[in-house]
Amino acid sequence: MSSATPEPAHSPAARRGPTDPLTATDAPGRLVKLPGSVEAAPRIGDADRDRVAGVLAEALAGGYLDPEEHAERLEATYAARTEAALLPLTADLPALTGEPQSSPAPAPSSEPMTAVFSKLRRGGAWPVPPHSIAEARFGALVLDLRQAVFTRREVVLQADSFCGKIVVIVPQNAHVYDTGSALFGKRAMPGGRGGGPSANRGDGAEGVEGPVIRISGRSVFGKLVVIREGGLQDQLREWLGWS
Repeated sequence: MSSATPEPAHSPAARRGPTDPLTATDAPGRLVKLPGSVEAAPRIGDADRDRVAGVLAEALAGGYLDPEEHAERLEATYAARTEAALLPLTADLPALTGEPQSSPAPAPSSEPMTAVFSKLRRGGAWPVPPHSIAEARFGALVLDLRQAVFTRREVVLQADSFCGKIVVIVPQNAHVYDTGSALFGKRAMPGGRGGGPSANRGDGAEGVEGPVIRISGRSVFGKLVVIREGGLQDQLREWLGWS
């Protein structure tokens, strides 16, 4: 008469037990999902981050967020990797209250801003898309970004001028980089860079790291001038005849 041989105390089966949730299998070499196991948090993509950035931009323009709060939430938006990290950033804003599954906010317009035989100025709290195009042909185009709402911390502005002039007024704490070219023309950048504790915009955003503005494009018999806030804008308005 034979009897069952007990498992040695040092065997793997004796050590892990029959209900170990990490190693239970229904076939050799294949793990089984057990009841009550934790689901992984859903991942998000760039489209989800851009949607939330658009909502934050509208909240800043509407006065629901101040510049410092907007900068903090925008940074957290593009650092988020899951829905759980993204949802709290807009949970207290009226646009999404009680409507977590509402339709995405429309993306900022990226249509080219063009001045042809004319003077065109754009300013105020307008949402700056990730990529903008500015064109001046026999005209003058002024882009005032001092009160603009940046939907991303880093944006690209393609500035092309032919026998015309493009003027860009940037916030005091902005970081500006020009990678464009000129042919019988000129491209002038502001001295120094903003940001850091000494940056004082005068609008409650002291010490807030400013946006990064990368300017590309080409100036042919034309000019691109970038002016930092707090210096030459009054002279510029005088030259253009705008109050």
